[in-house]
Amino acid sequence: MKELVRRIEQAALETEFSGVISVFRDASPVFNKAFGYRDLKNKLPNTTSTIFGIASGTKVFTALGIGVLIDQGLISLDTTIGEIAQEYTGFVDEHATIQQLLTHTSGIYDYYDEEVEQDYERFSVEIPWCELETPSDYYPLFKGQAMKFRPGERYSYSNGGYVFLGMLIEKLTGRLYRDFMGEYVLQAASMHRSGFYAFDDLPENTANGYLEDRRTTNIYHLPRRGGGDGGMYTTTDDLRAFWGSWFSNKLLSAELTATYLKTHCTLDATSGYGCGVYKRLDGSMFAIVGGDAGVGFDSRYVVAERLTMNILSNVTNGEEAMRDVVLSCF
Repeated sequence: MKELVRRIEQAALETEFSGVISVFRDASPVFNKAFGYRDLKNKLPNTTSTIFGIASGTKVFTALGIGVLIDQGLISLDTTIGEIAQEYTGFVDEHATIQQLLTHTSGIYDYYDEEVEQDYERFSVEIPWCELETPSDYYPLFKGQAMKFRPGERYSYSNGGYVFLGMLIEKLTGRLYRDFMGEYVLQAASMHRSGFYAFDDLPENTANGYLEDRRTTNIYHLPRRGGGDGGMYTTTDDLRAFWGSWFSNKLLSAELTATYLKTHCTLDATSGYGCGVYKRLDGSMFAIVGGDAGVGFDSRYVVAERLTMNILSNVTNGEEAMRDVVLSCF
């Protein structure tokens, strides 16, 4: 334990890490410490209860929202887009399935295609960020666009696919994505301080996001609210509660949980992709990750040891320097 503390604190100092690093065994903290500032200009420090954005870490929660609809019998993993609504065909093949959307194999048009564009801090879209409050607001970005490839041809990480899953949640439930997710996913996971908060109405003790220059905030670089592929806010304690809830089948049925957690796409010799979650091929560790302008995020669960490891940073890619240090201890 002393060596773990020494290595983390030394690396945090050397890299000027800003955020929170936590290791929990079940509900008990093994290491839980905040570094840097949630408001740099006013010298307001991060704390272990500070709320952080998690960027693409949001995707696993969107996937769980879809899973709720599957468990409710509204759709299935084999439901095709054409069965739900014909107006969506064009930017996605009508034969693409829910499972293919969840596993990045649908071929849907991607408004933020990371195979082409990887600079978070310079990316923009035709709609002003302040007008993007819910997944359905993104629809004009998709309408009239061409799909990338036919369903099932290959794997291609898709932000657009997860925004579209958010659109489907709104279409199928008649509710705002954030309201449905809050009731059926976040509350079910005991994530009581998490949510899809508006940039101009953030809760108390929420960290500002800073670009790589560590001076400029990210307020002009991201949508006003999360939209299915990113933008959720959470705390390290809520993430600990999330992993425990998911692995005890409190969020989805046991059968669907097992399907979500299995490898659907193999990415390399040591990792695979499930429905919104990465995993070691031997099933010993699961991970959700995210990076965006002013956000760096990595959360992992070691199954046999019931360990949760969280790195939440309010700096672009701020988790990267700490990831190997934390993981090397396990």
